[in-house]
Amino acid sequence: QASLGLALMAVCCGVSQLTGPAAGRWSDRHRSRFGRRRPCLVMAMGAVWVLTSFLSVCSEMKLSFAFIGAFLMQQFAWNCMQTVQAGLVPDVIAADQRSAAGGMSAANTLGGAFLALMGVRFLGGVGVQAHYAMTVSVGMMCCVLVCLAANETPTNNIETKANEVYDPLSFLRHIKSCYEFDPARHPQFAKLLLSKTLYCSSVMVKGFLLFFIQDTFKLKDGHKEQAIVGDTAVAAEAVAAFAAVAAMALLDVASAELATGSTTKKRSEDDPQETSPLPGVSDVSPDGEPYVDPNSATSVGAVRARMFTLFGSFWMCVMWIGPLLVGLGVLRDSEAMVRANVAVDRQALSDAWSPYMVLGTAVWGIGQGVYLAGDQALSYALLPDPEEASRLLGLTSICAAAGAVFGGSVTGLLLYTLGGSGKEPSALHPEPLLLGVGPTAPGYAYPGYAGMFLLASALSGASCLVLRTVRTPAELCGERARIAGP
Repeated sequence: QASLGLALMAVCCGVSQLTGPAAGRWSDRHRSRFGRRRPCLVMAMGAVWVLTSFLSVCSEMKLSFAFIGAFLMQQFAWNCMQTVQAGLVPDVIAADQRSAAGGMSAANTLGGAFLALMGVRFLGGVGVQAHYAMTVSVGMMCCVLVCLAANETPTNNIETKANEVYDPLSFLRHIKSCYEFDPARHPQFAKLLLSKTLYCSSVMVKGFLLFFIQDTFKLKDGHKEQAIVGDTAVAAEAVAAFAAVAAMALLDVASAELATGSTTKKRSEDDPQETSPLPGVSDVSPDGEPYVDPNSATSVGAVRARMFTLFGSFWMCVMWIGPLLVGLGVLRDSEAMVRANVAVDRQALSDAWSPYMVLGTAVWGIGQGVYLAGDQALSYALLPDPEEASRLLGLTSICAAAGAVFGGSVTGLLLYTLGGSGKEPSALHPEPLLLGVGPTAPGYAYPGYAGMFLLASALSGASCLVLRTVRTPAELCGERARIAGP
């Protein structure tokens, strides 16, 4: 029943992503003397604390169904926190520094994933209750630091719009409007969301990594297979985190070099307002896209962020071929042993090829880190309305959910249809191991995994092609200037 439980938890994670825009609307309209983000963060963190404590009780008492229900609610709370903190960046960070802030957000996310993997790897034996305690402690510490560092403007004196009368449950009565978005009015942001969906679809392949290693190396020791999976995951996340930090540094350099020269153009004499509230933005076109000073730090940061997303998606497109080549090499060597009438030494094959597997995923992590840093920075640059930052950025959680459903289902279908010929009778594996690893490997054939990794490569390539069509505000301004002529 372990696989069923894991599947239910994955479904809970996917369903919880759907709350992003609603949680964002709740935060955007919150009125408090402490600002609109920090109170929502504290409430969400309180919910996480209560629900995680309940999860600990359910684990101790073996309450399976109660655990799944509490886990779903906990994921709702975590996603509320994620959406709210995403909207905090445009509120408190100057426009010419948001590119670097986006890169830092990606670096923090990947760094947290890396530290979590390291914690599981080296502290796995301390007991599940200790892991619950560490989760809550780290979350509360980060929440306190954010609340102390963020210098939000009080919102309790801001007059609400007539159609946005606020109360704590307003987002429930206006649930449909939380998910409304007009791609025709904001085509660049819509393309960015599409590229995000394709990226999320491609990385679902990582969820089948254990199956791939089991069927490729066919070791009799499930713990060794899990060690290979752990090494590849840690290597990928570590390199991705460092790549995101490097991308953040480059984005910060771009902002620092031009921040002193960033200017705000005058509006036309007919407009009673003289300047735009955002550095580098001089006006807004009828289609909703801003006119921007192409030499401002904001503009240069957005262009560089787009370059990073293009590089990262293309890099992942190419490097998804790495595991495919490892599998092909193991298959070739094992067949050579069979032809030579030599017993296939699975441990020797693992020793020879698993380092290439770890190295390949680590190199792939460069693309992931650079892509995520650029994607986060570009999200802030293309944000249609800063007043609805949390809701609009919360739409990315819908992309994550849609990408997970599409990528997971198509990957499983490819593995089943193309790799089904490699299924081996269970009689050949009389020694079941814990959690279905080792000799009880799923037994899918190499063509199924080849199709899986080629799908991931194609999805990353499609994301790159979509990103090529994205235009930053500065690029749109330049195109309009060329069309208008001298």
